[in-house]
Parts: sequence; C-alpha cells; structure tokens
Amino acid sequence: MPLFIATTLVRFLAERGGARHEKRFGEGIMNSVKFLALAMLAFASSGCASIVSDTESSTYIETDPEKARCELHGQDFKRVVETPSSIHLSADAAPITMACSADGYRTTTQPLDTEMDGWIFGNIIFGGVVGVVIDAARGAGQKYPPHVMVFLEPEVFTSEAARDEWFDRRRKTIEDQWQKKIQMVKSHCVDEITCRDKIKKVEKNMDKELDELEERRQRSPVAEGNPSAS
Repeated sequence: MPLFIATTLVRFLAERGGARHEKRFGEGIMNSVKFLALAMLAFASSGCASIVSDTESSTYIETDPEKARCELHGQDFKRVVETPSSIHLSADAAPITMACSADGYRTTTQPLDTEMDGWIFGNIIFGGVVGVVIDAARGAGQKYPPHVMVFLEPEVFTSEAARDEWFDRRRKTIEDQWQKKIQMVKSHCVDEITCRDKIKKVEKNMDKELDELEERRQRSPVAEGNPSAS
C-alpha cells in the first residue's frame, strides 16, 4: 500500500474518535468515508473484510451518591437505569446524553460518547484497508468507555469545607479525564505539528471546563448558620 494512502488512513482513524466532540459524525463524515473507501479499493488486495471489531460495548455507570436515576438518550435510543449499573450500548446510538438525578442533588447531565478501539488497526494487517473503512462506516471499532462516574452536586452544602472538598474531588476527576485524552492524542499522532495543535486544543477545553467548575463553586449555596471550617 503506498505511503500516502497509509498516512491518510491513520489520520482519518485518529481524528474519527474525537470528531463527535465538535460535531456529530453525520453525513459529511460518511461522505468522507465513502470517498476514502473508493480511493482505497484500487490499492487493497482481495479478501478485505471487517474481522476484529464489534458495534456494541459495555459501560459500567456509577454515581456519587449511589442509587441515582440516570436517563440515557441517543440516536434512536432511550434507556433508564438505577446506579450502579452495567449497560450494553450500540455505537450507532452515540453520542448519548446522560441525565442523572437523586433526592437532595442537582440533576447532572454528562455526555457519553465512543472512542476508537485500538483493535481496529488489526484490520490494516489482516483485513486490508477496506476492512478498516467498512468498520468505521458502520460504527464498528468505536467503543464507549468501560467505566463512567457521574458526580451529583448537592443542592445545598452543609458547610464551606464540604463544598470545597466536593469541588476539589470533581476538579481532580476532570483533570484525570483530560489527561487521558491527551495521552490518546499522543498515541495516535501522525506528525509533531498536528500532535501539538491537537494537544493545545484539548488543554484549552480542559481549562474551559475547569473555569466553569470554579464558577459553580462560587455560586453553590451553603446552609445558613454553618460556619466555615477554614
């Protein structure tokens, strides 16, 4: 397979996992997939097929506190679960929005989206290029995270110390999640310039989410009559 074809394929797959964070993987991307498939046909050998990927994956949903009610809405998909719960999800349903609620806590909405499964690269070796394109076009090779943790914010905190402790834990979780995204970007980098630009974009989004979290901290109410533990 010519080098420029391989490079195009790797870039396509690396960008595929993060596409939904900016825009739904819709008709525009599907047209790109079809175009790429036609281009690859001239270079792929016979016997190309999807051989290692699946269209479903399992996600274990937890909340703090437990026994929250979570409504999941996606593309032609709706499900209600009580946490903790393990659920099978189809890649076709992505992106999914989770809205979790519990007595005494604010309803928390969180996205649940797929990421590229590393096993899809096996199709380059064993199934040929067309096998990879087929997988991407039908949603195979796209996996939901195996574990999701949703933090429900109390409607009223018992003290400023309790408020700060909650938001500090939430901040740490957010930072860890974004660091994982940065590592994923690095692992799929094609060249240094592209990698650096993508990492800057991820870091910008992380900073934005952390700033929004801090604004929420300042607005969060504390029960009257409870002194600060500072």
